[in-house]
Amino acid sequence: MKIISFFSRFTFICNLCFLLFIIFSKLEANKPASGTPGTVVVLPFFKDLVIILGFSAIIINLLMCIVYLVFLLLSKAILLPKWLSIANVVFLIVEFYFFFFYN
Repeated sequence: MKIISFFSRFTFICNLCFLLFIIFSKLEANKPASGTPGTVVVLPFFKDLVIILGFSAIIINLLMCIVYLVFLLLSKAILLPKWLSIANVVFLIVEFYFFFFYN
């Protein structure tokens, strides 16, 4: 059960990175383009990590919600705070909306 607790918290951190990913993408969209087309812009380490975790949050969160569903169907108790699992499910709905319906 400790592994479920760890991955559930990791999923929540990825979901927070997803929010930062949205903020960074909105900020970058409003910036004027600089440099020549086709050049690669170097991102700082933290921003790069946030973008990777935020973009992959939908996959990690989907897998975690499937684990929640399996435990729910098997009627096994998970020793997690209820707000954590509810927050992860709500974030999954928001991520699906953002990636598939927003654009």
